[in-house]
Amino acid sequence: MSPDYREEVASSNAYFGDQPFTSGPVYIGAIVIFLAFLGMMLVKHPIKWPLFFATLLTVMLGWGNNFLPLTEFFMHYVPGYNKFRAVSMIMIVAELTIPLIAALAVYELVRYRSWNDHVELRMLKKKLPLRKLILISLAVVGGFCLLCYLLPGMFNSFTSFTEENDIVSQYVQAGYPEEQVRPHVAQMIPQLEEARKAIFRSDALRSLIFIGLAFVVLYLNFTGRITAKLMAGTLALFIVIDLWTVDTRYLNDKSFITKEQNRQSIVSKTPADDEILRDTTLYYRVLNLERTRWQDAMTSYYHKSVGGYHGAKLKKYQELIDFHLDREIAGFYRNAERSLGSDSGRRQLLSGMHIMNMLNARYYLLPGGDQRDELALLNEQANGNAWFVRHLRMVPDADEEILALGKIDTKTEAVIRGEYARNAGAKSSYSGEGKIRLVTYAPDKLGFEYETTGEQFAVFSDIYYPAGWNAYVD
Repeated sequence: MSPDYREEVASSNAYFGDQPFTSGPVYIGAIVIFLAFLGMMLVKHPIKWPLFFATLLTVMLGWGNNFLPLTEFFMHYVPGYNKFRAVSMIMIVAELTIPLIAALAVYELVRYRSWNDHVELRMLKKKLPLRKLILISLAVVGGFCLLCYLLPGMFNSFTSFTEENDIVSQYVQAGYPEEQVRPHVAQMIPQLEEARKAIFRSDALRSLIFIGLAFVVLYLNFTGRITAKLMAGTLALFIVIDLWTVDTRYLNDKSFITKEQNRQSIVSKTPADDEILRDTTLYYRVLNLERTRWQDAMTSYYHKSVGGYHGAKLKKYQELIDFHLDREIAGFYRNAERSLGSDSGRRQLLSGMHIMNMLNARYYLLPGGDQRDELALLNEQANGNAWFVRHLRMVPDADEEILALGKIDTKTEAVIRGEYARNAGAKSSYSGEGKIRLVTYAPDKLGFEYETTGEQFAVFSDIYYPAGWNAYVD
């Protein structure tokens, strides 16, 4: 790679497809695929066809929205299927069926004595020499690997459709101006493609070598140089080596730490944590800008976090992230350098974080920079745990609701769908006078007191969850 881009390319994702997230391939092994292909011609047992069609079906289901009619049918009509987190999880079936076909192929192979023994192909109603079937398998599976090595661009484009824009967005969210970032990323993408192409060609050659080794073992057996037992044992050894060396790319010695290391990484407090924990306010939230916000679990060890990770978070909160929180955070980064230096600038910057204030984000943890500790920024503009609003903006549906949320000052106005407004007997305006405050806090019970001279509309900073919330008024 060009020295100017080597570090960025090295830290980039090697995956070049269109899946939104992936942790590695469904790897069954080059020799296993070679033997399974041979098994489809060699195996006579009727179980071969159920295994084949199960493999075909699950691979097609693994295509997801690339074959939407099949995916939608299973989503709507096959019980439990829509509970899977990702369509690619169904590939676990192929990881069972393909090795089974390969194992049946080996079972058949050990029954033959010579390279020239004939095999009956029932579907074609003819017999072919064993060597011809093995050579066909070598030509198809090994030939595919050879094509991948010689012409990698024949089967793949080595960047995904949205990748350039996604990388630009990541830089912009980190505070870099888009007009400077976009030309830089455009020059980096070809370097990234070359790196991925080199990895792809390397693995194609690796697979071809393993398939070649398997072919040599079969050749030695059927020309009388080794026994059938040694053939089966050697194939098993090569399969283990093939799988093991790929598996250790994803799970290896570096994946493990001691209990003591784990404990230290979790409980080590920073001065910024100490500063926040001195706050005796019953219940508030912290936005940690030092970490990857929506993947971070560490902040929650000491604080109630605006961010954090959950594999099945509430859709309403995910929509809040996608529509508003990411945008507000990007705006904070853009304006922080010129605004945080003065009290008035800081107040103006934080008061513009309407949705974050609605979530009662009382503290921001900021990157310290230059290997300094993170900093705690008190957000005095946070709305608190509950507040009275003056105006209700009534909208017809959920789409209008989430769009309108970005156009209001959440301290004085709230958005409500018409159906909810009617059920609550809500009006479009209130005086907003009075106070409401949290007086008792437990994870499953919040107690409030309020003072007001007339009817008011209260907004709470927690997200309502119908399956777990009960509200009582004394």
